[in-house]
Amino acid sequence: MESGTLLLRVFLALLPLLAIGAWWIVLSHESRELAERDLVTSLEKLRQAQQELASNERLAAIGQITATVSHELRNPLGTMVTSTDILRRSLKNADEPVTGELQRLQRNAWRCVRIIEDLLDFSRKHAPVMSPVAIDRWVKQQLSEEDQEIAHLITLKLDAGCDVLADAERLRQAFSNVLQNAAQACEERGKQSGQIIISTQRLRDRVYLSVSDNGGGMSQDVADRVFEPLFSTKAFGVGLGMPLVKRIMEQHGGDVLIESQKGVGTTVSLVLPCAGKREP
Repeated sequence: MESGTLLLRVFLALLPLLAIGAWWIVLSHESRELAERDLVTSLEKLRQAQQELASNERLAAIGQITATVSHELRNPLGTMVTSTDILRRSLKNADEPVTGELQRLQRNAWRCVRIIEDLLDFSRKHAPVMSPVAIDRWVKQQLSEEDQEIAHLITLKLDAGCDVLADAERLRQAFSNVLQNAAQACEERGKQSGQIIISTQRLRDRVYLSVSDNGGGMSQDVADRVFEPLFSTKAFGVGLGMPLVKRIMEQHGGDVLIESQKGVGTTVSLVLPCAGKREP
């Protein structure tokens, strides 16, 4: 009996020590987990910083190279585009293989020109000069200058009916890049079944200029990376088109929204501040 009482007293005496020990073990475990989480977070930030540094170094190198060779490339490419257009007009009655090859030559020459323009624009930072732009009328004007290869694919639904605050030339660059992407997606699908819908709508103090295509669409992984400089899934281009679009829209105080479904198509919306004025 006395031994049992003694054991009970010993146990009660040691109980606070046991509780403190258990608390210390739990605290140590939680501290270790917290330290591990902090380490993982720090490593992730370091990885992102390294990627950004590498990307900036590549962009700087691209800018230097582009500035050096752009003049030498743009002149012959411009000559190719002009000469091909003259040949197309001169050979209106030529057989389809001839006209088709001329169109392909001109189209690819323009692609090279746009690649150079994207490289130059991305390596320089232009401050936008804002003014009211009647967006519905502006879209029609841009499309009147497009090649018939693209124009015949387009359906218009222009319902914004107001001005936007924009740098018209910078906005043209963004819109042209998005439209060319849509046209290329339709080209991959096939000229006969390709379709592009260009729409505008006003929602409160924002205007949405949307370009929708029924091309191949993008997977979610690709859609998540389209604004990443130098990322591209195309056989041509350097992956600066959409990053440039995003930069331009951010300079306008706007945004770029993308909805895409693999095998269905893609909608890219350029979001702009409304100037609060109805188009006449």
